Amino acid sequence: MLIRIAAVVAVAITAVASPTASAATCAPTLLPLPATRVAGVVLAADGQGGFAGEASSKRVLGSPTVHAVRWSGGQATDLGTLPGHSSQSVNVTGVNRAGTVVGDAPETSGLHRRAFRSTGTALAPLPEPAGVDSSWATGINDNGDVVGHVGKDFQQGTTIYTVHTAVLWPANAPSTVVALTGLPATGQTIATGVDQDGTVLVEHYPTTTDAFTATNLYLWKASAVRKLTIPSGTVAVDGTAIANGRVVGGTYASEFADGKGVLWEQDGSVVRPATAGTLHSVNRSGLSTGFTTTTTLTYGVWQGSALTATLTGSLGVNVAADNGSVAGWSRTGTSGDNQPTVWRCA
Repeated sequence: MLIRIAAVVAVAITAVASPTASAATCAPTLLPLPATRVAGVVLAADGQGGFAGEASSKRVLGSPTVHAVRWSGGQATDLGTLPGHSSQSVNVTGVNRAGTVVGDAPETSGLHRRAFRSTGTALAPLPEPAGVDSSWATGINDNGDVVGHVGKDFQQGTTIYTVHTAVLWPANAPSTVVALTGLPATGQTIATGVDQDGTVLVEHYPTTTDAFTATNLYLWKASAVRKLTIPSGTVAVDGTAIANGRVVGGTYASEFADGKGVLWEQDGSVVRPATAGTLHSVNRSGLSTGFTTTTTLTYGVWQGSALTATLTGSLGVNVAADNGSVAGWSRTGTSGDNQPTVWRCA
């Protein structure tokens, strides 16, 4: 089973060096935290200088509470947690220009998750089709279309599996859930992002018992489906983000191999950005972020195929914003709390 490296670094991760940048000047700016929150991370950008992410309380005899947060105009808005659900692992995945934040939260039992979007300054559950056990929202565009996947559990022997199906919550019918048609009928599908024109990025998993090893990527729009070219020698592939017709992700030559970054251009051609591990984010102009393959836990910023900046130390870079900034978290020293951070790389 392929164990993929998450693009998001948790707000309680431990590192050993102070934030530094090389190959370019990347100036950090710390974003404010809501009251009662002591740590945070940026996970999404809204296309006009704002961000969304998570902020946590200090651990007190157990896990911290985690709130969804929206940053706009340098101010933080605490969106809290999804009512009736656990507050310990809220997951923010997207935000649009209107400030609507999407993601998912666990049930209090921790067995299943529920997709949400923000309404005003609160989180509200997205509708689920009958018969499903879990739902996840993974992206939203400026029109308000939300994408993600729903899961239905089944038991095989003593193991419980979840079969995932890519879905759309359309802006023009927000109380409905639409399964994406025209995709492979076998295995599983997960929507991982949505472009401004409604094109949805979908990962396909060939079996119903493995939600870690996707083997193909598809672009879906209004039931029309296009399969992306996968580089030769690929055993598994991630499709992590889509913007202005470009897709980024990573490929793996074996189940336990490190990822190698990929950028699919607007015409579908495959680009291997220099020294890129799995790419996490891409903006409308083709600026992308992700891990480099040069040094452990070094983050890179690429414009197309060219590496333009690297950042290393007690930090994580998750987002390439449309204004040219990149964002994630940073920490000074080895024992402080992670702080939501935005960098401008000259």
